[in-house]
Amino acid sequence: MEPADPGHKSGGGINNKTDPVETKLHTAVCSGKVTLAAAQEAIATDWTTALSKLGLT
Repeated sequence: MEPADPGHKSGGGINNKTDPVETKLHTAVCSGKVTLAAAQEAIATDWTTALSKLGLT
């Protein structure tokens, strides 16, 4: 489990800003929309653009 973002308050919603991106990538990989390698490369390069790079936005 990843640590929460700095300043995150308990019960304040998403613990880590990358969580929604990771969830969407996980779903896309499992459904066959993108390969695991493509998802890994996109998030490792720049997690803020990973979804748009893969056409998942």
